[in-house]
Amino acid sequence: MARASTQRKRRTRPPAQRSAKSAEDLMFFPKLRRRAKWVFLLLAIAFGGGFLIFGVGAGGSGIGDYVADLLNRPVSSDGPGLEDAREAVAENPDDPQARLDLARAAQREAQVDEAIGAYESYRAMRPRDEDALRSLAALYGQQVAEAQRRAAVATNEAQEASLPQTLAPDDSPFLQEITGNALSERVSARAEARAQAANTEAQRLSQLQLDVFRDLTLLVDDDPLLFLQFAQASENAQDYQSAIAAYEQFLELAPNNPNAEQIEQRIDALKTFVEQTGGGAGTGDTSTGESSGD
Repeated sequence: MARASTQRKRRTRPPAQRSAKSAEDLMFFPKLRRRAKWVFLLLAIAFGGGFLIFGVGAGGSGIGDYVADLLNRPVSSDGPGLEDAREAVAENPDDPQARLDLARAAQREAQVDEAIGAYESYRAMRPRDEDALRSLAALYGQQVAEAQRRAAVATNEAQEASLPQTLAPDDSPFLQEITGNALSERVSARAEARAQAANTEAQRLSQLQLDVFRDLTLLVDDDPLLFLQFAQASENAQDYQSAIAAYEQFLELAPNNPNAEQIEQRIDALKTFVEQTGGGAGTGDTSTGESSGD
C-alpha cells in the first residue's frame, strides 16, 4: 500500500513543473555563467575578503569588531570648533597643530573631504604621528565603502535593465529582439557607466588608503591587526601581491589567531588568482612595513 501510494504521488506530479525547471536549468544559469563569469569571480574575491576582515560568520572573533571600531573611532572633543580652526589655518598655514586641529574639527562635523585634506597636509609636516595616520586611514575607508556602495547599486540597476534579454536564448534572434529595447539598453548603459566610475573611484581611494597603511606599518611593525587592515586595503586596491604579503605577516605575528586557517585559505586563493591572471593589478610596491624597513 505504501509503495502504491508513493507511485501515485510520483505520477501525479505536474509535468509543467518538470518542464519549467528543465527550462531554467537549460537557459538561466548557463547563460548567466557565460555572460557574467567575471562577476562571480569578483564576488568570490570580495566575499572571501569580507569573511576574514569583517568577521562574517566568524562567530564573534573580534576582528570585525576591531575594524568597525577603527572606522568609527571617536574623535577627540578637545580643540577649537570648525570655523575657528579654519581661521587658524588661514592665519598660519604652516603650523602643524593648526592643521591637526582643522582635521579633527572637520572630522567631528562629518566634513570628510575637508578632514582628509587637513590630515594630508599635517601628514606632510608630521609623517610619524600614528594616531593621525590611523584617523586618515579610517576616513579613506569610509570613502571607499561609500564608493563601493554606489558601484553595487549601479551594477544592480544595470543587471535588472538587461535581465530580460540576458534570459533570451542566443539562438533565437526573434526572442532577443522582443525582449530588448532601446530604452532598457540606454538605462543599462548609463548604470554600467556609473558603476565603472564608482569602481574606479573606489580603487583610487583604496590606493590612497593603502599608502597610509604602508606608512603606518613602518611605524608599527608588531600589530597583527594592522597588517590585517593593510591586507584588506591591498585587496580593495587590487594589489594582490601586497595583500598576500600582509596576510602572511599577520600570521607570523599571530599564528594562533582563531582565523589563522581561514587566512591561510585566503592566501592560497589569492595566489591561485594571481597565477591565473598573470599577476592581476598588483604590480606596484608590494612590500610590507617590515620588509620596507630592512
